Amino acid sequence: MPECYPFICLTTYGLKTLLSYRSLFIELERSLGSVLLPVDRDAVEPARLIFSSAAFLDLTRTVAKKIYAQNGCRTLDDPVELFPTLDALGAVKCERRNLDTLDVVAADFLERIGATVIWLFSEIGRDTYELPLTSSASTLLIRAKFQKA
Repeated sequence: MPECYPFICLTTYGLKTLLSYRSLFIELERSLGSVLLPVDRDAVEPARLIFSSAAFLDLTRTVAKKIYAQNGCRTLDDPVELFPTLDALGAVKCERRNLDTLDVVAADFLERIGATVIWLFSEIGRDTYELPLTSSASTLLIRAKFQKA
């Protein structure tokens, strides 16, 4: 059984490669680490995709369920797209902030997931890639530099 499950779909623009829901989380686990995001590769439902040993169990399972729903997935091997996935992350962050249950560490974790998702979608189809090491603080510094220019 392959380690990653890329999903191929034909569009009017030619061959387009998308990540499956399951492979997205496998790649997130590789990038963020199995302590933060341990993935059960044999799971059959989104709520069970994240092992109970996750550092932010409730948060990561909520993210998993929201990404699944936002992308209109019916199985764990259905394709996911960038913008619905980012919308799901934003919705989780907004809900947590409104309930006053979002601390700085959880907010940073959600930002890291979002940055990694963007990076993963930009790297699809390349043979090799390097993980960008960024934090919320460095992202803010980069944004500030671009705004001044």
